[in-house]
Amino acid sequence: MTVAVVGLGDLGLACALRVHETGRATVGVDISADRRAVWRHATGQEAAGSLQGLAIDHALVCVRTTAQARQVLTDLPVCAAGTGLAAYVLTTLEPAFARGLAAYARDRVRVIELPVSGGRAIARTGDLTVLVGGDQAVADDVEFIRRTLGQQAFAFPRFGDATLAKLLNNTTAAYNAAAFATCIALAEQAGLPAHVCAEVIRASSGASWVADRFEALIGELLAKDAGLLAAELGRLPAIELSDPDLLLATLARGMQLLGKAGRAS
Repeated sequence: MTVAVVGLGDLGLACALRVHETGRATVGVDISADRRAVWRHATGQEAAGSLQGLAIDHALVCVRTTAQARQVLTDLPVCAAGTGLAAYVLTTLEPAFARGLAAYARDRVRVIELPVSGGRAIARTGDLTVLVGGDQAVADDVEFIRRTLGQQAFAFPRFGDATLAKLLNNTTAAYNAAAFATCIALAEQAGLPAHVCAEVIRASSGASWVADRFEALIGELLAKDAGLLAAELGRLPAIELSDPDLLLATLARGMQLLGKAGRAS
């Protein structure tokens, strides 16, 4: 098995190093000479500037934008060995493009929508949450994902749904981050020490993954993903807490939806 990781930014490099450390032949691919140098320093191996001429059977697409992912998928080499080439698209895509990923599959090339959650540090340990999208993944693909990127995998049979779920997850994180920041500002308004109140929240019922990592959050990424979801679904709702009846109605609706999901499963 030879795996190409296309895009050696923060997430791509972490995924590439993880795959490399599991013993699979791994090729880092990036147009940036600086990023290729980082890969060479970390592994002692040369990185490639493009997919041209590479003999691979797995490709992780970890580029930054939908346009870049489109170009990588267009340039995928055709592999004649084994079950063919599996291309896993980790890039957070525009939903309309994600729904059309099947168009990039061809003879002996499978495309798997694969947004992930957890960030660089979690990628290094292989504990990402992985969303497997589309109908082209075979058993070997799922096994490869679980042995390298993360065992917590959720399947979405329709292309595009995994991307929407990823955007919803990050929008939830954006709501949580905004709530935490708002409550810290309320603490200051009430004359309370903000840093102490932050620790109270983190140690008590207001705790969350986002609150624990608030200072290290990359707010631009959360804003980008929330913006993509808003473009897909329309203006995202504000969460109103001043009206107790409205808050209770919102909570009741969530419990109702989860109850339906529980009965369906």
